Amino acid sequence: MFKIVLVGRPNVGKSTLFNRLVGSRKAIVNDQPGVTRDRKYGEASIVDLNFILIDTAGIDNSLRGNTEKEIKIQTEIAVHEANLIIFVIDGRAGVLPVEKTFSRHLIKTNKPVIVLVNKSEGSKGILGLTESNSLGFETIIPFSAEHGDGLSDLYDTLKENIEDKRKIPTHLDENINIEKKDSTIIRIGIIGRPNTGKSTLINNLIGERRLVTGSQAGITRDSIEVSWSYKSKSFCIIDTAGLRKKARVDDVLEKSMVSDTLKTIKYSNICILLIDADTGLDKQDLTIARVIVGEGRGLIIGANMWDKVINRDQARQKIFDQLGKSLSQIKNVRVVFMSGLQGQGLDRLMDTSLDIKKRLDIRISTGKLNRWLTPIIESNPAPLYKGKRNRIRYITQVNVRPPTFAVFMSSPENLPDSYKRFLMSSLMDDFDLSGLPIRIMLRKGNNPYVES
Repeated sequence: MFKIVLVGRPNVGKSTLFNRLVGSRKAIVNDQPGVTRDRKYGEASIVDLNFILIDTAGIDNSLRGNTEKEIKIQTEIAVHEANLIIFVIDGRAGVLPVEKTFSRHLIKTNKPVIVLVNKSEGSKGILGLTESNSLGFETIIPFSAEHGDGLSDLYDTLKENIEDKRKIPTHLDENINIEKKDSTIIRIGIIGRPNTGKSTLINNLIGERRLVTGSQAGITRDSIEVSWSYKSKSFCIIDTAGLRKKARVDDVLEKSMVSDTLKTIKYSNICILLIDADTGLDKQDLTIARVIVGEGRGLIIGANMWDKVINRDQARQKIFDQLGKSLSQIKNVRVVFMSGLQGQGLDRLMDTSLDIKKRLDIRISTGKLNRWLTPIIESNPAPLYKGKRNRIRYITQVNVRPPTFAVFMSSPENLPDSYKRFLMSSLMDDFDLSGLPIRIMLRKGNNPYVES
């Protein structure tokens, strides 16, 4: 598919344009410069034109250090694989020296370049339009990403370029995500506090320098989706911004990042909660775990940096004790001891993901469930309420992902929580549902499938 990359300085409106053309709020937009760090892909369209659009970090020659070097590399990779480049400048600011320097780099690529003079609405945008010729490109389009002005001119230019390229066979990179609704794709969210190694883990899983990494906390800001396959299964792995304690989330950008991460949890099949294996789970980790369980998603604890742990028996026992004490609603949460940096335990992590996904989709027949229920309630009947027996009459599975069961009885409002937990625990043990966030709904009535 035809690929178009958006390049330009920070805060010139690339992510706003990306969201407009992709048709969803996939990129976080904020007035603060430098929000985008990684390459972000989306399937975009204008009228009858369909193409892959790549959002990139802002170009800035003042950036220094390893993280900034990684950000520049991500932009270079995107430019290299694109068929066409849209160079976005701020019409109100005019052409800056860093943009003139970058334009010389783009000319050397021998790829078609469109200069999009964003924020050109009104008299303040005239400066950018008059100075844009100095960049050395023929195609210049006045534009407003926020209001959609200039879309018809952009359409005409893209149509000409895409039609020219249709004669040349191109292959879609297998490690990019184009957000198609496919129920066979397993969506895995990599969740955790800042600096637990989420981006490094994904890079080593897919064997590609796909995400910006570094020792500095908070590098990832957007949720980045990466398509990948393992054992003939299709995965969409989502890297997320680190979740800090709520009291520390005090600016608009970080609130957007948190919202983006929570949305990832909601739309994932499985969430891998990455923690530092040496320090174990802290209060924030357990809060995140409860959110994942509350959404009914499969949960795996990725005990990362296992290669740095000295006393492994003690560290392992500490994690299991914390889970047993603070996350008791799920029995035997899966824990994978691993090193994303060294590539240790990654096959085990993915095999565990496949196992959990398979069991999240399990369907148990009504007959089998009720044959199981009869001896359970005979040997452990529900407690009496005001001297009356609370008859449990019937059970059926009503949903999957997670497995959800409806239990019909004479007085559901008077069934103690302890007995409900007993039923859940028995279901987990007897139907291999351990480690899953199963649900039990209590309903009043007799067997609904038997006529009175």
